[in-house]
Amino acid sequence: MINSKQYQQPKHTHNTMKNIKLNTSRKAGFSLVEMLVVIAIIGIIAAIAIPNIGNLNQSAKDATAKRNAQTVASVLNAAIAAGASTSAITSANIVTTAIAGLTPSTGAFSGKLFTSGPINPTEQGAALSYLTWDANNNQVIYNPGSY
Repeated sequence: MINSKQYQQPKHTHNTMKNIKLNTSRKAGFSLVEMLVVIAIIGIIAAIAIPNIGNLNQSAKDATAKRNAQTVASVLNAAIAAGASTSAITSANIVTTAIAGLTPSTGAFSGKLFTSGPINPTEQGAALSYLTWDANNNQVIYNPGSY
């Protein structure tokens, strides 16, 4: 048996919890300089991105106009190949003629309506800028311009 007087704890034990010091003087959050740096970076990114967004809108409008022009040229040239009359087609009314449609009077497609379907009135002028009527060859020419 151990006598309690005989057993003594060592005198040099260190309590590690007492030696830990917490830095409580600094408050949580961001400094003013850090916030200004973040705002400056966001501003730079916005300055780069905003002009590109405007270009995307114009690119989408151009793509829509080209797609509509291709549709008009395909429909009218197919109707002409099937035997539709070209007497009413002019360079100014290519798009409106395709919207209204052409019907061949002879051949296998006699009585069938060739139409592009509706095209938004604001997009008709843009589509017309890519189209010309070639009266010598009785065809609609689609010219997308340079790529």
